[in-house]
Parts: sequence; C-alpha cells; structure tokens
Amino acid sequence: MMATGAPVISATQAYLKPPDWEKYNEGSLYFSKEFGKGRFVEFFILNNQKQQPEFITEQAEPEILERYGVMAARLHVLFAAYAARQEQPWKDPFDLRGTDLIKSLGLHQTHRMNKSAKLKAVADLAWIVGTLGAKIHWYEGELNLCIRHTSPIWTILYVEEFYQPDLFQETGELIEVVIRVMPGAWTEKFLNKQDEQSKKALYQYGFVNSDIFKLNHYKHNLASALALYLVQNRRFHPKGTYRIESLLRGILSQEKIEEVRQKKQYRSRFFKQFYEALEALTEIGFKFKFAPSFPKVLLPAWAELPDEKTNKLDPIETAPLEQSLPKGFFDTWLNSVVIVTAPLKIESAMKVFERKKRKALPPKSPKVSKQSNPTQKLEQVEIIDSQTDVQPEPYPALTGEMVKQMRQSQGWTQAYLASKIGKSVSWVKLVESGRRKINESSQGTLREILGI
Repeated sequence: MMATGAPVISATQAYLKPPDWEKYNEGSLYFSKEFGKGRFVEFFILNNQKQQPEFITEQAEPEILERYGVMAARLHVLFAAYAARQEQPWKDPFDLRGTDLIKSLGLHQTHRMNKSAKLKAVADLAWIVGTLGAKIHWYEGELNLCIRHTSPIWTILYVEEFYQPDLFQETGELIEVVIRVMPGAWTEKFLNKQDEQSKKALYQYGFVNSDIFKLNHYKHNLASALALYLVQNRRFHPKGTYRIESLLRGILSQEKIEEVRQKKQYRSRFFKQFYEALEALTEIGFKFKFAPSFPKVLLPAWAELPDEKTNKLDPIETAPLEQSLPKGFFDTWLNSVVIVTAPLKIESAMKVFERKKRKALPPKSPKVSKQSNPTQKLEQVEIIDSQTDVQPEPYPALTGEMVKQMRQSQGWTQAYLASKIGKSVSWVKLVESGRRKINESSQGTLREILGI
C-alpha cells in the first residue's frame, strides 16, 4: 500500500518535470499543480533547514532542481509506501537502511559505482528529496473539510553513516547508512484512517509492487517515469482509459512535448522511444489495449486488435514510419486513446481492499432515497488494516492469460514454473494458450506458487 493523495501524485510530477518549474522572482522557483474547484498544490524548494548538510544548504534552488528526476521520484514513492504503514504518519518517523534502498531503487543494476559510492548516492538522494516543500490549498465541500497547509513533503531528520575501520583503526569504507524520515504534516489530512470515518480527513491510497523498480532507469528512463505515474493514478482511473497526451503530460515537461511537436527528426525518434517504453512495461505486467478509433498507421509493431470476422487478436505488422504518416498526425496521435491495465498483483490488491471496504459499509436504509438526501452520495467506510483477519470472497477462476502474466512478472520461464508445480512444460504451454482447463487442485497450487 502507498499514499496516493494529491500531494503525493503532484510531488512525483514536480520531481519528474523540472523544466515546468517557474520563477517567483530571481533565484526563487515554484511548481504548481491544479486540481480544479480552487484546489491546487504549490511546491517550492527548502534548502535552508537546520538538519540539512552543508552541500544542500550551500546550493541555490536551480542547482537543487537539476538533481530532481526519476530517481528522486522513485525514492518519493518508496517513502509514500512506508508512510502508509504508519498508524499516524504525521507523528511517526520511520528508518530505512541504505543497503535495502540500493536494491529497491534499482541501483544494484549498475556497475559504475561500488557499494560505498552507492550508499553515499542514496544518502545524498534522500537529502534532495527532503528539499521539497508544499503549500496545499484543498477544499472538500461534502466533507466540510478545508485544508491550507504549508509543510515539507518529507523531512529527513538525519542520515547516520557506518564505516568499516581499516587496519590502522581509522575511518575506512562506508558499509551502511540509516535514513530517518518524518512524513510531512499533510499526511494528517490526506492519510488519516480514523478521521476519514468521521469525515474530518481523507485516506487516499493505492498499491505499488517491487517489479515497478526492476526497470533499469538508465536504459528505460521514460518507462520508469510512466510506471510511477500509472500506479499512482490507478485509483483515480479504475477503467485505465488515457489519451496519449495525458500520459505524456503526466511525466514530461511542456517544453519537451513542444520539442517533439516541432522537430520532425526528433518526433520520429520519440515515437520509437515511447512505444519501447510501453513494451518495457508489458514485461513487468502492464497491459495496453488500443481503442478501436486509434489510427492503425500510428500503432506500434507489437499492437494487437480484434479481428471483426474471427474475434481473434490480429497483430499489427508495421511500426509507424514518419514518411507514411498523414499531415497533422501528431495532434491526432495525442488525442488517441489507450486502455491501461496495471500488473495483476496491483489489480488484485485493489479489488481485495475495496471488497473489504464494501463489507464494512453500514446497511442501506430502504426508506431513504438517494435523491432525497444528496449527502448519501458519500459512502461512509471503515478502513480495515491489511493485517485484519477478514476472509475475502472467492476469487474468479484462473485463466491461462493470468498464469502467463504472473509467471512473466516473476521473471520465470515456462520450464521453471513447470518444475515448481510438478507438471510438464507442455502442460504449462497448453494452459497459457487456453487449450487446457486448469482443474480445482491445480488452481490452488498455482495461486500459492504465483502469489495470487
């Protein structure tokens, strides 16, 4: 589980889109995200906090801003996951070990640095993430809730370093860091289980899984940013329907989008990069379907559409080529629709959690119609902790496609899955292709092995 309120989602964009930051005045910058109805979050840089090290306090705001990006956004999302575990995150700090963060952030995939240098990089990155402050203007009329907060998104209370002494008992190699993080005061209004029940606060959540961080951000920077955007917006886009422009505006600056629009040579390269990013996301469990109205000439080579005669999937054989695209194709492409399904683990977690919430709802009174009382539109729910012993309703039967998607998300081959379940490789192939039905006993075994 992770926090997904407006401060979290818009902070991710603040880290990902430095060119969209504007000037209050010379040397003073801000980033604003509008949410309609007079609600917005305005970000600024805090680089003069007493607990910050010299290398942060001595830097100007533009220098700090240059260090924002995908890695800062990743660490921010991890912080949001840890904050969601706290009963009262506005009061309870949490500690993270640098060696764990190296793996979680995907830094273990690079050989450009040794362990000591990676630990130092993680510690520095934490300080950078701790420089983001926000003014939150939020009004929820139906909740009779008005929030005007100014607070850091995350306060890094301290970074403790541990060194291995050398032969002369002098400071040697850095072997561990411990980072203590204090969630910002905004969590009291946006991540508050108890006060949500009495309609005094919000409790906005989503889910993230470790596969999101397996993407090598050096190789798949665009895909890494898009993965963060999609998992954070899953709650607000349950049907997964996006225009291409919405996806791009979620992760790229307006300056970057205009550059793609204006430069023909760069535009062609960007098409390829964008579809490579989507393809990389399919390898960690995302699924993409293109709306029937999506221009066929603008589809990627790996896209599949239903054949009207056979109702089977018809693979598109050609990738978009700049010279064959019609005039004005870019704006047409921006307005084209793609349907995104999050990885199965995330979808399953969301459905189970929402099912628990529905079970906790008080019975509806047949005497009161919804029209007679507009406030009935708001469901009063009791948030049940993930550790509470509540039995979910029976799951639908596993399909071959679900087995294939989960196997691939684990990085397993068909042979490896076959060995774990005690079946032949041909059995796995038949199941995944839909040519063999999964009996009840195999259903349970597969769920346990695949973690469904």
